[in-house]
Amino acid sequence: MHHDVVVIGGSAGSLDPLTTIVEGLPTGLKASVLVVMHMRAGPDGMLPDILRRATPLPVRFAAHAERLKLGHVYVAPPDRHLIVADGALRLVHGPRENGFRPAIDPLFRTAARDLGPRVVGVILSGALSDGAYGLSLIKQHGGVAIVQDPEEARVDSMPMKALSTVDADYVLPAVQIAAAVTRVIAERLEKARANGDHRMPTPNGELEPQLPSENTKVAEMENRFGPASSLTCPGCGGALWEVQEGNIVRYQCHTGHQFAPDVLDGEQRDAVDSALWSAVRVLEEHAELKKRMAERAADSGMAAISAGFSEGAREAHSHAQRIRSLLFSDPGPSAEPVQKRRQRGARHRSASGAKRRVRKIRATKRRD
Repeated sequence: MHHDVVVIGGSAGSLDPLTTIVEGLPTGLKASVLVVMHMRAGPDGMLPDILRRATPLPVRFAAHAERLKLGHVYVAPPDRHLIVADGALRLVHGPRENGFRPAIDPLFRTAARDLGPRVVGVILSGALSDGAYGLSLIKQHGGVAIVQDPEEARVDSMPMKALSTVDADYVLPAVQIAAAVTRVIAERLEKARANGDHRMPTPNGELEPQLPSENTKVAEMENRFGPASSLTCPGCGGALWEVQEGNIVRYQCHTGHQFAPDVLDGEQRDAVDSALWSAVRVLEEHAELKKRMAERAADSGMAAISAGFSEGAREAHSHAQRIRSLLFSDPGPSAEPVQKRRQRGARHRSASGAKRRVRKIRATKRRD
């Protein structure tokens, strides 16, 4: 079996390395290249136009139900997940994953499950950890994992998270990734020809619990993952299931929203922030209402009632100011909660483990 599908995922800081990789791919590449870059919903983006300037390979937004062609570069369009099913491309307006649509994990995991060892996965610069779970499935299904060197990544969170959870085959600067991809494809193609192996992998029958949506009923989630957790989904308010596969933990609801732990943490912090600012607004409006009621009572000669309304206005304004002070406060390290310190320590240990993997992979490649 040879590798003839390359999936590339990137986020913040990934445009330059992606352009460098595409520029280095040879004409007549014996593989299809599928690209997901985090982007928000809106008018059609310019990514295919940018990549066309860097390569003679055909580059375009992927089309629904399109069959894969060797030597073509397919880009996920805005506001659509790009996935692989039955050896063809699919575009779905599915739930956001890790806060994005398109997201990296849907492409990586569906390619891994549908095409098995034919897949080469590449993780580039980006924040948080989208793609780490998908890259782990690529490895589990016999594919090859390549990660941009975190030391050169403009935003190193995604490469570091991938390396902390996946035994990557290559950790490389962007300028060397195209050559590694081309070499892997050529080596495996030659081996497949020598062995007379041109078979497609047989689908393993695994359910795709996020996409398509008809496989995400509550009963199916409970049969597959057990009882739901006590957490709720920031996207729809439904129950979240905590799912652990190997050393990767993720959270998903039955409608298909999915979050890595760090992404869920960020979503919850945003929700707390939004709730507090909403409380400030309501309290200030309540104070203004009480103030107006006090003025009207005073104009009507009801001094005692006016004083009561005025006191209520001062109270509401005081509560709003306390919340404002909390929102604008910048507590020092001594005020950092124990749980936060533990989480920060866990992140540091995770990063240290990723760095050790980078050194190990580099040492192995030097010996080879």
